[in-house]
Amino acid sequence: MSGQQSMALPATWQETAGGWFGVVMLMLAAVYYWIVTLLADPTLVIRDYDKCRHKAFGAMWLAKGKAMSEEMPGDTFKLLGTVKGTVLDCGPGSGEMTKRFNPEQINAIYGAEPALDMHTELTANAEKAGFGGGKYKALACGVEPESLIPALAREGLLTNERPETGVFDEIVCVRVLCGVPKQEETVEGLYRLLKPGGRLLISEHVVNPFPHGGSVVGRAMQIVLMFVGWKFLMAGCSLNRDTMGALERAAKPDGGWKSKNVRYVNGWATVPFIVGTLTKKG
Repeated sequence: MSGQQSMALPATWQETAGGWFGVVMLMLAAVYYWIVTLLADPTLVIRDYDKCRHKAFGAMWLAKGKAMSEEMPGDTFKLLGTVKGTVLDCGPGSGEMTKRFNPEQINAIYGAEPALDMHTELTANAEKAGFGGGKYKALACGVEPESLIPALAREGLLTNERPETGVFDEIVCVRVLCGVPKQEETVEGLYRLLKPGGRLLISEHVVNPFPHGGSVVGRAMQIVLMFVGWKFLMAGCSLNRDTMGALERAAKPDGGWKSKNVRYVNGWATVPFIVGTLTKKG
């Protein structure tokens, strides 16, 4: 990775303990909102598991998402301010990141969000951020091809012989690729939707890179949290994904990306991030 940040352990034990505390508290919050969702509709998890998990996660995100989005790792906010053209916003949730975009640089933006309970707040936040008049369109779909492609077709965005090729100038993935059911297939689909010369912006938490840097403690915590139910509670979110590897493989048929400017942030942590941009060959 270009400009890779050092992944040494943090300077203080307070930083390590604070990271653990935040992750554990988030997991406890997820437990609470799962209980609330099940009490409201006890059979929903049997009738429609996907709807149930999105409803529980959506309720938690509406309560906690704003606070969790006030700070983001590395240059995330700076990069969001450079997004331009026709844009796909992957998994925007309640739209807490929309205020980080510059609406004057964006022609149209499509937010693929499967949690319908968040759409009202997503649209409201987009309008407050300057995307009124339908400039920000919330799509009721995920970013996996079988969900996203039909939604884009309904919007009239897929018109050529290979309808999944070259639709967006830029694609934004902020805390979303950790939770898609089929990451490899999803990343490949997003790559195809990117126009030649287009840019993919990522701010994604990934597997701790230990023993190739990173931290044995951070990696151990990931294993423990996954074992005790993190993925179930967090709407499919995984702590152990090699997202950078999936991105590299997606571009391999074209000989790789034209350029990569991606680095680790907090590589020591239980939730380390990769942040940066990848540009498709023109």
